[in-house]
Amino acid sequence: MQVKTVFHLRYLNHVRNTYEEESLIGAMGVLCNDMAKTIKKFGEFVDAYHTHWQRTVKFLFSHAHKKMLEHFSGEFEKLRREMDDLYRSTMQFQMATVVTNTTEILNRIRFVDPDTLQAQQFVEGRNVRANAIPETEDLKLIEQVASKMKEKVTHTMQSVLREGFDSLLRKHAPRYHMKYESVEVRIMQSERRVIEINEGPHKLIEDAELQQLWINYGWRATVKCRCFVEGLHEYYYGQMHAQKSDASVASEDAWTLEYFSRAMYYAAIGDIIDDDGSGYISALELNAFLQSEQRCLPEWTKPQWFAFWASGWHNNNAWYHDEIDRMMQGVQNAIQEVNMGPRHLAWAFATSVLQSLRPFLLVLDNEEFSSVDESHVPYQLLRLQQEFRECEERTISDKLNRFGSYLADRASIVAVVGDTRIELHLMPLLYILTKRIYELVSKIVQQQHLGSQDVCEIEALVTSCIAVFVTFDSRLRELSRGWRLEAKDIGMQVDRYADGLFKNIFGEEHELPRHLRPVMRTQLSVSRNSVQSKLRS
Repeated sequence: MQVKTVFHLRYLNHVRNTYEEESLIGAMGVLCNDMAKTIKKFGEFVDAYHTHWQRTVKFLFSHAHKKMLEHFSGEFEKLRREMDDLYRSTMQFQMATVVTNTTEILNRIRFVDPDTLQAQQFVEGRNVRANAIPETEDLKLIEQVASKMKEKVTHTMQSVLREGFDSLLRKHAPRYHMKYESVEVRIMQSERRVIEINEGPHKLIEDAELQQLWINYGWRATVKCRCFVEGLHEYYYGQMHAQKSDASVASEDAWTLEYFSRAMYYAAIGDIIDDDGSGYISALELNAFLQSEQRCLPEWTKPQWFAFWASGWHNNNAWYHDEIDRMMQGVQNAIQEVNMGPRHLAWAFATSVLQSLRPFLLVLDNEEFSSVDESHVPYQLLRLQQEFRECEERTISDKLNRFGSYLADRASIVAVVGDTRIELHLMPLLYILTKRIYELVSKIVQQQHLGSQDVCEIEALVTSCIAVFVTFDSRLRELSRGWRLEAKDIGMQVDRYADGLFKNIFGEEHELPRHLRPVMRTQLSVSRNSVQSKLRS
């Protein structure tokens, strides 16, 4: 809809009468404003609809969904009529497309699959409307409806159904706005000035220092990662050597030269800039790296940035892995201290979920993590590692506090970490989620009481951990497609890319533990297995 609207705005250029032009622009401004508000509200509804994916929830909220779609259909029809008044036949078909699409959605709602038809007959046979929102005492009804839909009732599902769709939509709006803002920021970052590049692609690099480096070496649109890092080494070595010759000047970044001069770090430095894993760095990728607030702390110098990503990021991942292992062991020990009896079904469910989660979280174990010896790490790099951990943990925690602990899809995760490259922020995100699980279980142990809200929070945190791995897996598939097209050995690329963070996911099948399946949609949980079989074949 937006694309067609923008396309037809070109007809405004034909209006040359000053009075008509001002009148038309004013009316069009009001219309576009209303259109933007309606589209945003429609986005909130669609995102809330897809976030709660259980068919049982969709079935019992179907009346609310239908009512909302009819409302939006009317709103789009109203906008179409207003646009017709402005453009007549020129713009008439523009909004008709949207009306047709919403009508098609309504028609699809009327199509009932066998499971839904069976559930509908069940509730009608008991003189209960399918659109009734169940109360606490109707738990058996929810379980019976869910069984017809071949689903298992979770505490989160019960909470959602009791809350009602209108309240759910209001609470979900801030989450949608965070996703919207995240996408908007990426679109704004991807926009580039229209420039003459006759002088060379270096004009796309906004940093003057690295733009000059690009010119000096005569690089064109792209450069091999190895050549780029060698160029950095020669450039910074020359700078620091000149400073060293002047007794009054001491380079604080002289320690970083080791990471530019050793070939073992070339791949790590290249990977942080090379977003598509092609082995080449483009001017746009370098510019995106330099502008990214999630990858570069503003108070660091550029040599410090590259030195951190050469080795410090891997060291931080090892630290996070050890902390996650320690906290999950603490969770398992704490579970043994809770005495609620075998009849406490909610605690039995929570226990089974938490015990199944630990091996799932530790699947990213890398044998090189255990070889990290901080006594051999320069104190300057240790300081950078701690500063980056503190900054990233603070940023992710603040966004999680706004967004909530329930991350159900890639868009949610990208909104929280602020980056489409999930592998760069995977370990701190899992660390924060694990820390919240640990604190929640510690509170339950102290109180010897498990509330319904506690169970819902456990389900939300576990679902988020699984969603992180599903998003991580989709990133692996995205990289693998590129490597396959370049006729590269995928197994070898996986083994070295991102310091080997992907290799355990690629090399083995990791089926979602049985106790975790009710809290995550099935098609996501099995996707990893199907992907691995295809990659190996």
